[in-house]
Amino acid sequence: MASRDPGTPPRLLTIAGSDSGGGAGIQADLKTFSAFETYGMSVITAITAQNTLGVKGVEGITPAMVSQQLEAVVSDIGVDAIKTGMLYSSATIAAIISSLSSLYPTASSRPPIVVDPVCVSTSGHSLFPIEALDSLRNDFFPYATVITPNVPEGELLAGLEAGSIKTVEDMLGCAKLLGKMGARWVYLKGGHLPLGEGAGKHVVDVLWDSVEEKEIVSERPFLEQKNTHGTGCTLSSAIAAELANGKSVPEAVRSGADYVARAIATAYPLGSGSGPVHHFHLMGPRSLPLPTKLHPTPFTDYLRNYDRPLWESYVNHPFPNGLASGKMPLPSFLHFIEQDYHFLKQYGRTNALAAYKTENMEEMAASIVIVDAVVKETEMHVAYCEKYGISRAQLMAVEESVANLAYNRYVLDISQKGDLLDNRVVTAPCLLGYGEAGLRLVNASEGVDRNEETNPYWGWIKEYGGDWYQGAVKTGIDLLEKTVAESPISPARLEECCKIFQQATKLEVNFWDAAIEAEQTRGKQ
Repeated sequence: MASRDPGTPPRLLTIAGSDSGGGAGIQADLKTFSAFETYGMSVITAITAQNTLGVKGVEGITPAMVSQQLEAVVSDIGVDAIKTGMLYSSATIAAIISSLSSLYPTASSRPPIVVDPVCVSTSGHSLFPIEALDSLRNDFFPYATVITPNVPEGELLAGLEAGSIKTVEDMLGCAKLLGKMGARWVYLKGGHLPLGEGAGKHVVDVLWDSVEEKEIVSERPFLEQKNTHGTGCTLSSAIAAELANGKSVPEAVRSGADYVARAIATAYPLGSGSGPVHHFHLMGPRSLPLPTKLHPTPFTDYLRNYDRPLWESYVNHPFPNGLASGKMPLPSFLHFIEQDYHFLKQYGRTNALAAYKTENMEEMAASIVIVDAVVKETEMHVAYCEKYGISRAQLMAVEESVANLAYNRYVLDISQKGDLLDNRVVTAPCLLGYGEAGLRLVNASEGVDRNEETNPYWGWIKEYGGDWYQGAVKTGIDLLEKTVAESPISPARLEECCKIFQQATKLEVNFWDAAIEAEQTRGKQ
């Protein structure tokens, strides 16, 4: 078997059918391999006549020719990972297994194999005979490192009734059944089963490790996009590429899913039906789609979803929840109000700096709207302090906490040394997070006390869930989206923005943590 020279990129092999329209099959696989800077090769199992409207015809390649292609590639060039797609027939599967067994006599000598059990095309055309399912499940799955069925394929392969998977628990049950068929890893994709409604509509994927008997459940927003042709092929190829790059299966799956999400989001119109995804979005000038009526906030959503667990821990933090229920100790609230007053002074300066950094009068005016909202917010803090006997002069004299100083320093530093986009991004977690938490709690059906006679903090919650603050949030989001829409950013720049947003969010969490911890010290004073 040929070994790889250190200066040679990872060698990827796809064993799949050809898509004359270029959106799926080996065409999609080879594009994906190239996008991940690997060297792609192909073994063609069948030829299809298809376009964005559907499959017009299918003809298989003889099993002998499939074996000949496979042996020619592996014996000379070598392979670091294999991805399979449309396998066409049980005879083709048998030929592939025979060749793999000859080329790789032991399981340890085989490269990672990602099996995408292609059964039906995006347009609904059957690409795999039902009588070959047993061969796929019983004979080929044991060769797989990971299998990547979607929900309909999972139901079919597991012997479940079509449409029976309706929940995440159902998905996990199906993944466990498939895990008993030989492959250690089962990645059951939920793109065909979006959950939730409206802005909360999302997709859940389940990765099941049948050896450790552990699941990894991931969630991402559902993208309203008709151009999804070849997503399964593209995802399995991306996973194979990342496995060849040395990543673990969970890492490769996460990276592949992120890649496909961006490829869907940046897809361009092509043909009259379900067009292809954008395989080369990593190399193009636009890393994110333009805002649309169906998806008006692609940049904002991407930032929040970059580290979703962190964002959820922030907007569902015990501090605002404690204020909404009225159970937060008063020393914690007073500590927060005092420190947040001093933070907001610097936050206002930072947004004023955003106005300075643009020559666009509309953007300048929008930044001033946010500064005005900050000034109103500080006066709300002053009123609360005076209610509890803390005068404006005393408030001004409060020493800033370590958490406050760290946050202020980071926000001001990023804003001063960076450009307008850096400024928008570093200030976004504060504006967006308070708005999201406030709106959630104002509309909560339980865990809140709306009686201001029994809950002295409810007025604070109402302000952040109210029209004036929500208006400021909308202005901030509009500015974020406009900045990126008018000046597209590279994938590397997008990653920088995400890191800034992530760090600012961590500092927001620390700020609220410090308020809760202040009860221990302030209460004793």
